[in-house]
Amino acid sequence: MISFRILTLSAATALLLTGLPSVAVAAEMPGDACAAEGQIRPLGSGSIQCVSGVWQPSTLSPASPTAPTSSSNAKTAKIFAPVGVALSQATFGSTGKQVADATAFLLPSGQVRLFAFVNDTTGLPGLRSATSTSKTGLTFTNDGTNPFPGTPVGQPRAVALGGNSLRLFFVEGGNVNSAVSSDGGATFAREGTVLTTEQAGFEPGVITVIKHKGVYRAYFSNLEKPGERAQRVMKTATSPDMLHWTVGPTVVAQGGSHPFAVTDKTGKVALYYAADRGSTYGIFVSTSKDGINFSKEKFVMAGSADQDIIKLSNGKALMYYGADLGAEGFGVKVARAVGNIIP
Repeated sequence: MISFRILTLSAATALLLTGLPSVAVAAEMPGDACAAEGQIRPLGSGSIQCVSGVWQPSTLSPASPTAPTSSSNAKTAKIFAPVGVALSQATFGSTGKQVADATAFLLPSGQVRLFAFVNDTTGLPGLRSATSTSKTGLTFTNDGTNPFPGTPVGQPRAVALGGNSLRLFFVEGGNVNSAVSSDGGATFAREGTVLTTEQAGFEPGVITVIKHKGVYRAYFSNLEKPGERAQRVMKTATSPDMLHWTVGPTVVAQGGSHPFAVTDKTGKVALYYAADRGSTYGIFVSTSKDGINFSKEKFVMAGSADQDIIKLSNGKALMYYGADLGAEGFGVKVARAVGNIIP
């Protein structure tokens, strides 16, 4: 379906990475000064809200002071329970009011390292990292490093390679690129482009990767941009090495964005994604046995997006997701698994 209502955190990131197309839907743009605190105005497929004198991307509807709460046809699944805020602009000493698209990596110590896009007001917007203060993965401190200095990369997605090694996929210049690290993400060596706009059939958002039935399987969606009214489309792709991808069919016909996949020992795949279903917006999940045909869609969490799930050293799972933090702007919250993450 076509989304006319919600501007997700990923879309806000795309604004900074690729620029905003010319649309005459509102004179104000995110970052412009505003006077009426709390006022909400439409902007393209979403809205902006006046927060602390600055227009900020908002997950609220201009017609209502609260996020949409009416139900879709999907049943609600009690999988995650919100705990609190994991990352905010204060974590990184920024006043840009935007920390988005967090992805998690479990360090050998049992601590969690998060990589996220940060709109830095004193420097170039781009990727930053923070490490949890304990093995619970709930509170974080800034690492004080910039993995890709001088480059405004966004939408990171970490894939563990064993021990202290990981591969990081990210959006840059209209493509999905990758880099590898052998020191837990302190430094990276670039590998190049792994998925192009030409391959995908549209400008892609970042990929999520699982090992499924002997091959690597990825899922990705079109890159959402504020001011554009585009249908959300998700596709799958396969690869022998995570670097050379063959794009496959569309998955989840109803559409979705910024997918994240998890699988179990039986090969069952759960795909989490942000979507609009009628007047309901938030995180949904569908399941598949073959990794291509998904069904049994369930509603997971309202008014949220850009989810990333990790299992801790104790076997329990956390979900990090984007949310509006009010005066702090956009940030990243964390939720504990209270049910089976592959429903």
